[in-house]
Amino acid sequence: MQKCCVGFVFFLLLSATTAAQNKLPYRFRIGAQVAFGLSNISHNTVGIGGLAGAERQFSRNFAAEAEASYIYFTGDKTYYESGKNNAFTLPVLAGIKAYMTPQVYASLRAGFVWFVVNDMNAAAFRPAAGIAGGINLPKKFNRVNVQAGYTYFGNDGVQRGYATLAASIIIN
Repeated sequence: MQKCCVGFVFFLLLSATTAAQNKLPYRFRIGAQVAFGLSNISHNTVGIGGLAGAERQFSRNFAAEAEASYIYFTGDKTYYESGKNNAFTLPVLAGIKAYMTPQVYASLRAGFVWFVVNDMNAAAFRPAAGIAGGINLPKKFNRVNVQAGYTYFGNDGVQRGYATLAASIIIN
């Protein structure tokens, strides 16, 4: 009798937790990305990295988001006397997502980026902005997010930018 009651209570708690998770307005994601240097990323052509993001849905069509990522750019075609041959960016951006359908969105973002390009002696911290668009695949596809974006920032009067393609697992 006690085992039956404990099992029934456990089942009710699990059902309530599952139902509550589906109704929460928060969505988290973590994944990997590849970047393509488009302007003034020190002769680097491709970057690899990871990202983590969170969003809070505040209406059916809009959400506030925050995203942090790290990209290490490889493929530099130039050699430097100091032996430095690396470039990276670490942007932290926040923005507004507009959902055209329950899964498809576009996003405008702003924030800051900490970065090094190969000819720099030390890392710099500058304002950054970007745009992104993507799709959140439904649960039957294991809640995967696919996103394309563009991030740009300036340093010493030079505008720098790169495009990204990311795939993430949605945790919610």
